[in-house]
Amino acid sequence: MTVGRVGRARARRWLAVLCCLLVGAPAWALDPPTAPTHPAPVGSGDFLLYHPDLSGRQDGMQAYADGDYGYAVSAFTRGARYADKPSQAMLASMYWDGRGVSVDHATAYAWADLAAERGYPWLLANRERYWQSLSADEQKRAIAIGQGLYAEYGDAVAQPRLEIWLRRGLTQATGSHTGFVGTMEILQGNGFGFSSTGADGNGYYAARFWKPSAYWGAQALQWNPHPTGKVEVGTLQHVDADTKATPESPKPDPSNAPGR
Repeated sequence: MTVGRVGRARARRWLAVLCCLLVGAPAWALDPPTAPTHPAPVGSGDFLLYHPDLSGRQDGMQAYADGDYGYAVSAFTRGARYADKPSQAMLASMYWDGRGVSVDHATAYAWADLAAERGYPWLLANRERYWQSLSADEQKRAIAIGQGLYAEYGDAVAQPRLEIWLRRGLTQATGSHTGFVGTMEILQGNGFGFSSTGADGNGYYAARFWKPSAYWGAQALQWNPHPTGKVEVGTLQHVDADTKATPESPKPDPSNAPGR
């Protein structure tokens, strides 16, 4: 497993951009949420090594910005393999526009549908725009393609794939046997030595970056900060007009009175 083609010096330059991508929607998304007050130290090579979802996304965004669309598709596919929904959404966009791949609207929709798997509102809206633009034949083909994508890139298989790396990275934490790592400063190599990432041990190894349940929960909160409840409506029932709103209390049975 390698960090990718983006070197550590370039990773520092992209730190601010990737922090936004980690918890906020890309520029083409709908209604992006507010960035967090404590961004992840994603410029660290070790952090990206154990977060291949973010590594793939970072490589893809850099290659896309450079116009290297072929490599961008490869990098986003790597991120998508580790359950990165923005990477999957970028693949949808690239298949739709024919950047780095041939134009294929059915495949574009299949990726957009997969990206919307968790029900994040802006990705659902994006998916519906694709669907409405497909022909009937494209819609049929998109459904067939989507079944294959879900089998390889759906959360049911992609999240456990990433969780292996998260747990592996967490075992590299250095600190007390009780888990306290707050006094540890996180450094990264820059080709001439080491520089600070600006994070201490507790920030770098925060549960929301490494523990699977907290990691997915943090993503859900950032990508959908205003979740709504679910209401199930049953079948309609006929109510007579003369039915009383409050049923009459049953009268006591004299035979059950005390002393009898």
